[in-house]
Amino acid sequence: MKHFLFLFFFLNCTVTVFSQKEKTAIPPFKIRLTNGEGFTYQQVDKNKPLVLIYFSPSCDHCKAFTEALLKQKKKWAGKQIVMISYVHIKEVQAFDKQYHLSEHPNIKIGSEGQTFVVQQYYQIQHFPFVGVFDKNGKLVKIISDKLPPEKMVAQI
Repeated sequence: MKHFLFLFFFLNCTVTVFSQKEKTAIPPFKIRLTNGEGFTYQQVDKNKPLVLIYFSPSCDHCKAFTEALLKQKKKWAGKQIVMISYVHIKEVQAFDKQYHLSEHPNIKIGSEGQTFVVQQYYQIQHFPFVGVFDKNGKLVKIISDKLPPEKMVAQI
């Protein structure tokens, strides 16, 4: 029994350490953009920092965050933004149309569908999730969703 408990504890710690280590890189996402094209983590511009936003089109905090983001364009002028949702692409298209997001050349918006790769990668439970990566693809920070939208954008 002692050996079983030790083995269980060891494996659990190993999985935890391994999981935490992998969370410093851009998640291996594959999304369908609102224009119908595919886009993956491998296509992210390697010369610019990345702001990855995981959101839901029906989330009021996500809507307020998006409005604040669009008001503070100088904060993200030199960065690329990838907005990912898990909902059907038609809902993401309606969100895009409402905020004119894909009109900005440095914003990509789409759905990962029911794969939940990004959601599971970071164990996302609240929206919006905002991760900021340097141009080498390393996670710099995760911005707390508990902040008011304007303060979240200010940290980008």
